[in-house]
Amino acid sequence: MELQGNCVIAPIYPTNPDKDAYTDEEANILDKMHKEKIKISDAILVVNVDGYIGNSTQSEIEYAKSLNKEIIYYTDLKEKNERK
Repeated sequence: MELQGNCVIAPIYPTNPDKDAYTDEEANILDKMHKEKIKISDAILVVNVDGYIGNSTQSEIEYAKSLNKEIIYYTDLKEKNERK
């Protein structure tokens, strides 16, 4: 996406399947900062490998929609590139 002239803002914290990896306070801070990144963005890219979208990602999609942000899905980009 950067090679297409886009400035990419990505989450920098590691995703961890262990729900106890962060304290509640840390998890809330990370969630707030992630939503701030969505707020300052023009669009979000949803990395929905095999069509999977988890609860947290769905929440972020809904937040982006509430701000009238463009939603781009990885699977749509992949399909578009495969047709070329």
